[in-house]
Amino acid sequence: MNMSASTAAARASLPYPIVLLGRDDSGKAHASYFSATDGHSAKKAAGLMGMVTLRADTDDIRALMAKIPKGKLFDSGKAFVPFVKQALFKQLAAHLPEEERMIADRPRSATSETVVASEANGGGQAQAPVKPSQLAEDWSKLKIGNLVLATEGPMEGWFEATIIEIKSNGALRLKWRDYLDTPPFDRPIAQVAMLHPKYVEA
Repeated sequence: MNMSASTAAARASLPYPIVLLGRDDSGKAHASYFSATDGHSAKKAAGLMGMVTLRADTDDIRALMAKIPKGKLFDSGKAFVPFVKQALFKQLAAHLPEEERMIADRPRSATSETVVASEANGGGQAQAPVKPSQLAEDWSKLKIGNLVLATEGPMEGWFEATIIEIKSNGALRLKWRDYLDTPPFDRPIAQVAMLHPKYVEA
């Protein structure tokens, strides 16, 4: 084995952060990165979600990785992969082999992610994702089924979530609108934001 082949083999065996990217069933771009230690699980999640993975093994990819949010792995085996800007998505996808780039750029067809198990109804019933027309006019009129904005943290961005329970202390039980297989979560009402009543999804 010559030096260049040996170097390439050693490079391929090194652990690197992993970027997950792909489009949802409406064609919106998603991408996030995972640490090298989560690389194996991230690759499995990509397979389950119809996304592709990109190894951050060059300076160019690592520079782009710094512009996208960190992902989160769930017990279901899937992952939280937030929205990203189209231009950034295209820059990431340009580093993929042609076949994988075509997969990443193809909208994911809706399958089991088209219904939500509502804990407010005991977890036994399912409901369709909330339409933008089901928005509250003001804070005093929030009810189950309304759409609000929530975040995972200061650097994670804000995303649509459905109210599935309003607790006696005023806290909200929420479910991500676009990540229907992820677990519900609680947020104090002061930590969510409302969409404008005339909001229309772009």
